[in-house]
Formats: sequence, structure tokens, C-alpha cells
Amino acid sequence: MLMEGIFAAVTTPFYPDEQVYYRKLEANIARYSRSLLSGVLLLGSTGEAVALSDQESTEVLRVAAEAAAPEKVLIAGVGKESVKATVELAEVAARYRYDACLLYTSSAPARGRSADHRDVA
Repeated sequence: MLMEGIFAAVTTPFYPDEQVYYRKLEANIARYSRSLLSGVLLLGSTGEAVALSDQESTEVLRVAAEAAAPEKVLIAGVGKESVKATVELAEVAARYRYDACLLYTSSAPARGRSADHRDVA
């Protein structure tokens, strides 16, 4: 897949009590889908991914995928502190038709970052 164009790094909206505002996320994705953007990135560093539980991350990916226009490219930030958790979230992204996954470098120096990335791939 050739990815080109402009992709929005989507923020995760919250209520004042810090619960994820899923209806607002749905509305935001629907609005981005009507724009000239090529696609969107969910759960990147702008998406407050580290502040979300696994269940919330899964729900964010589901809500966004269901609200996005089918022609938009979806990228899921799936980086977690362990290979196992990263692979689990990547599998969730695949289930909801995400086109690509974005990894980040773990802060844990366990085996070496490139080894972790190979395991995820």
C-alpha cells in the first residue's frame, strides 16, 4: 500500500471527569471523513494513548473505524511497553480494518528495541 497525502493525528476527547467522550470522537472522525484528508492516526502521542486502559484503547479504535469513511486510511498507534500488549492491540486494529500500525520505542531496554520491533512485525 502506498500511503500519501495528509493524515490527521486525532486527539482523544475526554469529559471533565476524564472518561473518554466516544460520541465526540465519532463526530470528529465523521467530520474528518468529509474532508480532503487521506486518513487519520488514532492513539498516537497526540491521542493520549498512554492515559487509556486497554479496554478504552480498543473502544477508541472500534468507534473510529465505524465512523470513518471506507476510503480513508486508518493508522492505529499500537505501541505499548511490552511486545505482547503491542501485538494484542495490533490484532484489535486488524480486526477493525486499520491499514497500518504505528509503533513507538519502549522505554524498557530489555532486549533491545530493534528486537522488539522484529517480534511485533
